[in-house]
Amino acid sequence: MPLAALVSMLAALPLLGGLIRGEGWWGPAVVLMVAVTLVSALYRLTGRTSFPVPFLQLVVAALLFTPILTPGTGFLGVVPTSATVERAWVLFEQGVNSINTSTPPIPTTTGLQLIVALTFLVFMMTADFLAVTARCPGMVGGLVLALIVVPLAVNGAGLSWAQAAVCAAGYVSLLATDMWVRGREWGVRVPDGHTPGSRFAAGAAQLGTVVVAASVAILVALSLPLMVPSLRTDAVHTMADGVEFGASGSVTTTHPLVSLRRDLAASSDRTVLTYRSDAEAPDYLRTYVLDEFGGENWTMSPVHTGRDSALGNPLPLPPGWSRDSAASVTTEVTMASDAPGTEFLPLPYPARSVDVTGDWYVDPDTLMVFSTDTPPSGFGFTVESAENNPEARDLADAGQPTGLSSDLLDLPSDLDGRVQELTDSLTADADSAYGRALALQDFFTGGDFTYDLSPPAVPNGADPLSHFLLDDRVGYCEQFAGAMAVMARQADIPARVAVGYTAGQQRGDGQWSVSVGDAHAWPELYFEGSGWVRFEPTPASSQGQGTASVPEYAGGDGVPEGTPDPAPSPSDSPEPSQSPEDDPSASPSEAASPTPEEDEEESGDSGASASEDGAGSGAAPWWPVAAGLLGGLLLLAAPALVRSVIRWSRRAAVASGGVAAAHTAWRELRDTCLDLGVEWTLTESPRATAARLGTVRPDGTSLPSEAHAAVWRLALAEEAARYAPDPGDVQHTDGARIAADLATARSGAHGTATRGDRWRALLLPRSLAPWHRPRTAAEAVPATA
Repeated sequence: MPLAALVSMLAALPLLGGLIRGEGWWGPAVVLMVAVTLVSALYRLTGRTSFPVPFLQLVVAALLFTPILTPGTGFLGVVPTSATVERAWVLFEQGVNSINTSTPPIPTTTGLQLIVALTFLVFMMTADFLAVTARCPGMVGGLVLALIVVPLAVNGAGLSWAQAAVCAAGYVSLLATDMWVRGREWGVRVPDGHTPGSRFAAGAAQLGTVVVAASVAILVALSLPLMVPSLRTDAVHTMADGVEFGASGSVTTTHPLVSLRRDLAASSDRTVLTYRSDAEAPDYLRTYVLDEFGGENWTMSPVHTGRDSALGNPLPLPPGWSRDSAASVTTEVTMASDAPGTEFLPLPYPARSVDVTGDWYVDPDTLMVFSTDTPPSGFGFTVESAENNPEARDLADAGQPTGLSSDLLDLPSDLDGRVQELTDSLTADADSAYGRALALQDFFTGGDFTYDLSPPAVPNGADPLSHFLLDDRVGYCEQFAGAMAVMARQADIPARVAVGYTAGQQRGDGQWSVSVGDAHAWPELYFEGSGWVRFEPTPASSQGQGTASVPEYAGGDGVPEGTPDPAPSPSDSPEPSQSPEDDPSASPSEAASPTPEEDEEESGDSGASASEDGAGSGAAPWWPVAAGLLGGLLLLAAPALVRSVIRWSRRAAVASGGVAAAHTAWRELRDTCLDLGVEWTLTESPRATAARLGTVRPDGTSLPSEAHAAVWRLALAEEAARYAPDPGDVQHTDGARIAADLATARSGAHGTATRGDRWRALLLPRSLAPWHRPRTAAEAVPATA
């Protein structure tokens, strides 16, 4: 059964295959699971109580955990120390950060290996307890179901049939093994008297029943999601990502900035999409528009599906747009095959037509194009857009907005008043909305703010907006875009936040590549006659968003820093092995953020430096030595601890009295003798064993008379428990009497043993070793010819 439980957990490992990229992420988990399974299987061969199994498993797991996941931190390389715990905690935090900030598939790191290993270690020990100790293997299905939920919740692609089949096969094998073991416990099957032909027919009928039942179950499982739309394979992922598709036909996303943070903090520079554009300097690709500010976060108003919002060409005119003579730009986009599915298309603004396969809808106010189904990976589409590069004079001469909802000026009434004062002071000298917008943008890009993908945490009780603007002034595009949009509304300029990607990296011949590091957020401000136009408050420098660009009408040239020449030669393109520091066009998340491996090395180096500095500043250098000695002592004391636990558990069984008490006391007396080096054989009856234990030994010692009498009473109790028609009526099976006799017999046995035997019995009890177990009667009697 332990091996069957191991197979079921190993079969569940492929469930995470689609979430993790790279090799070796499963290695530590497999080693730990196999180790604790062997501990369980070998210990259960002794036939003893299962109580010590989890403790033995934890000891072995700890001894393997140290050299596998935190090498160099343990005493003698294997015994965990305080340095092991500290290193494991650092790796755990790094793994959690990778999970929170990376999109599946997540690159393999030591921190991720640690999390997977610990998770499956706990699941393996739990499965072993449920299937073997508790004899409830069906409950292991709860563990398998918990693992199945993980890819369904975070991966839009769901599970492949191979992953589901392997997992199901492992679970079924566990149930089948349990049924086989239970059948074996009944003994040899009694012949039913049927002929071989009739038995074959009965077996065929059973097999046919199983096939029919399985076919019906599979048919229902495949057809039910088609009949109930809310049971689509991506529904769990959709809800987890903050998007809900309701029966009313509305689509609401509350946290599109979560994916932005995750992409920017991702350790890899995975390509999200590639595109070909006939524009010399393509504009940003916008995915979401956030137009509601709740005091801390920008969110998106609901967009609706239906016949009126179905995607058609041309798209609705953008609000406030009056430049019909704008040049047309054609963009052919191809999503990366390994990129997560997206329900919102990344489009240049304003899009005029979109050629894409499937059912898509368009929001007339924002021109977002979206779907209620997750499109396949690697799909492509073509978009025709208008060049959105108004003249600065047109923006300066724009009048008051007309025909635009006043909601786009709404702000919470409880905003910090100091933010309004700051806005008023910055825009006091501006004589137009355009002038106020430039003043706000210059405030962020003037050098007083610092771009950082890991800004300091906001103090408890502090307002994030005012803390960013007035105190630390450290953040990345989310903070810059959101803060400028708020201040623009305070300056009576309709504003909102757009989320998507910068133009990315040019690869030559009109080809551009966009990676996760190009994820971006920026403010869009409204000017009558020009509509919604973007501004760029995020610093575009080596310390900022490397591919961000300031539009010409906002004071820039529209070309991001580090963009290569329009037509570079193939030899000028960065080599795949080129480091981010050597590549001037690398995104800031790639150039400024170390890889997970570098993080781990830096963490290890900083930990070492801290230890050295601590030693020089009065820290206690004896802690590692003390921890190592303590670990070594615990390792030496492990057999004694296990033997004590066994003896303690037997004491409770003896106190209950009856047959169980007699058998348990006799086994404890047997183990006591084995520990002290006294011979014990199962060929003897209980009385013969008691008589032999009372004889004088070669060294002249013998059991005291009181201890010998106690041994006789224990032998009679064991004899009564074995053979008496009603052992409960025999006086020798009284629990209190048996407990007293066992204590007397053990005391007498220890009193007649040498000091060396007593120390060996304490530190290295032979009763724990399978090879010291007494043989059965059949094994002990020699075979006769």
